[in-house]
Amino acid sequence: MKKKSFIVILFYLILIFSCFSETSFSFGGSFGASFEKNGEYVYSYSGKGVVSYLDWQCLPLYKIGLISDVSFDNFKIKTGFTYGLPIKCGKMYDSDWGAHGVKNTYSISNNYAIQNFDFNFSLSYRINIWKLFLIPELSFDYYYDSFQSGDGEGWYGSETYSKTGEEVSWDSPNARHYSKISRIDLKRNSFFIFFGIGAIIPLNNKFEIGLGTFISPYSYSYNSDYHYDDNGTNRDFYLNSVQKAYFTRFKEIVCLEYKPTQLLCIDLETSFIFGGIEKGLLEGYEQYAGTDVLKINIKLSTKMKF
Repeated sequence: MKKKSFIVILFYLILIFSCFSETSFSFGGSFGASFEKNGEYVYSYSGKGVVSYLDWQCLPLYKIGLISDVSFDNFKIKTGFTYGLPIKCGKMYDSDWGAHGVKNTYSISNNYAIQNFDFNFSLSYRINIWKLFLIPELSFDYYYDSFQSGDGEGWYGSETYSKTGEEVSWDSPNARHYSKISRIDLKRNSFFIFFGIGAIIPLNNKFEIGLGTFISPYSYSYNSDYHYDDNGTNRDFYLNSVQKAYFTRFKEIVCLEYKPTQLLCIDLETSFIFGGIEKGLLEGYEQYAGTDVLKINIKLSTKMKF
């Protein structure tokens, strides 16, 4: 129902804006890379200390995509979709702390992208001021990320695993080292509303620079973390959590645009989405889990104007 409502609203927006005098449409493709840090934090029941931290890194995650925009006089509607290639994309680091604050577990695994995609929709208005354009913009960004760890090794110093039966640090000689460990899956849905202002600075009739700074009045993240048993076939346990953030997520954009002809446009864009730790309750537990976000997206796109 929500999807149908969104399509109906989009249709009426296009219908209304089609009445404007100057209308243009652009469509094209993109290739890029995303450098990411997706952190998962689990806190003690008191909420004062971290007992588990998983750091899923993408260095990088390669993406292909489609972009389009429709302009009506000074208004512009822009959409974009990218898909992450399902390949090895970095490392996953897993750390645990014991009751006395000792880091007793540490493991390193390869990080594999399973299914990763994102969708962006934005509405902006161009204001001509002297030799540049100011552009207020409202955007909606959705990310779906699915990763799986594999081919890992770990050092375990909890009472269950240590050679002495007493808790030791992960780097102690009495901690046990395992060259093969069970895998972990992460599925994360992230939704951001961004509002801010951009600027376009023409350098000449072919090149221009774009800048933008945005803040998210509201963002939402749902995380499903699945741990598998030692033979890797069954779920040992899982953790689900929701985090909502208000004015703590930010986006910065830098773009260089080249127009070799009136119909062809080539963009090189770098965007940064970042924010600190936001907490939410673990489902089924009376303790908090947290997430942070750091996404650096570099994208080269080519589009035709009609």
